[in-house]
Amino acid sequence: MKASLECLECVVRQALRAARMASDNPAVHRQVINAAVADIPEMDLNQSPAVLSLKLYQYAQQHADNGDPYKEIKREQNAMAMTLEPELEQLVRESNAPLVTAIKLAAAGNIIDLGILQSHEINPRKAIQQAMETAIALDHTDHFLDALTRCKDLLYLLDNAGEIVFDKPLIRLLQQHTRVTAVVKGAPIINDACYEDAAQVGLPEICEVIDNGGGFVGSPLALVPETFLARMARADIILGKGQGNYETVDDFDGNVYLLLKAKCDIVAQHIGIQLGETAFVSTRLRNGATHNATF
Repeated sequence: MKASLECLECVVRQALRAARMASDNPAVHRQVINAAVADIPEMDLNQSPAVLSLKLYQYAQQHADNGDPYKEIKREQNAMAMTLEPELEQLVRESNAPLVTAIKLAAAGNIIDLGILQSHEINPRKAIQQAMETAIALDHTDHFLDALTRCKDLLYLLDNAGEIVFDKPLIRLLQQHTRVTAVVKGAPIINDACYEDAAQVGLPEICEVIDNGGGFVGSPLALVPETFLARMARADIILGKGQGNYETVDDFDGNVYLLLKAKCDIVAQHIGIQLGETAFVSTRLRNGATHNATF
C-alpha cells in the first residue's frame, strides 16, 4: 500500500503521541516533532505509511529510559487481555462455527493499537460484543477456510501486545488443520508484540514463535531480512493482523490474508470499507487472481 499526503499529517500526530509516551518533558516532545517534520520533505509517497512512520518512533525511543517507551503499557495490555481469555475461549467453544467466531474475535483484538488510538479509546469488551453482533464488512472467510483444507504451513503475522491473546483461540483451532508459526517483532516498536509479550501470554506453549528481524511497523518487504522473506515464501498461507501488516504485506506475492479493523480513513478507502469496519481480505481475490493454483 502506498502512502498519501494525509499520511504526512499523521506522521506529526504520531510523533507527538510517541514523544509523550517516551518523556514527560515538553522540550523532548518538541525535539521529536522537529525531527519528524524535518524528514517530511524527503518522504516518498510510493512507500507505505508504515515505513514513513519508522523514524519518528526511533526518535522517541532515543528519549525513553529503557529504549522502549511502551514496555510497561504492553505488559498491562497483556495482563488485561488475559483476564478476557476465558470468555474468548467460551465464545469459541459454544459457537456453531468455531473458526468463524475465532476469526471475528481475533479481529476484535485489533482495537488494541496505540499507534492510532489513545489508551482511553480502547475498550476490548465492547469490541468483543461488536464483533459477535456485526458482520465483517469485506469478508473472504470462505476462501480462507477452503485454502486451509490444503495448507500445511501457515505463517501468522501478529500485531499488538494484548491483541495477541485474542489470536490464541484462532491459532489453537488453526493448529488442528495445519502447522502454525506466529511472528512477532524482532525489536520494540510502538505496542507491537515482541517475544517477551508472546511469552507473557503463553503463546510459545501453543505454537512456534519467531521474529521478523527488526523493530518494524508491519513487515516491510524491502526492510525485513532475506531470511524472513524466504520464510514468507515457504508458507502456504500468510495471515497478517492489523494495519501495519496490511500496509506492508498486501503486495507480497503469496497467498496472503489480512485481518484488521480500519482505524484511519486512508486504509479504509484502500480496502473499500468504512472507517471502523473490519475486513478479512484475500489479496489474491482483491487483485482478481483466480484460485486454479494449489492455493
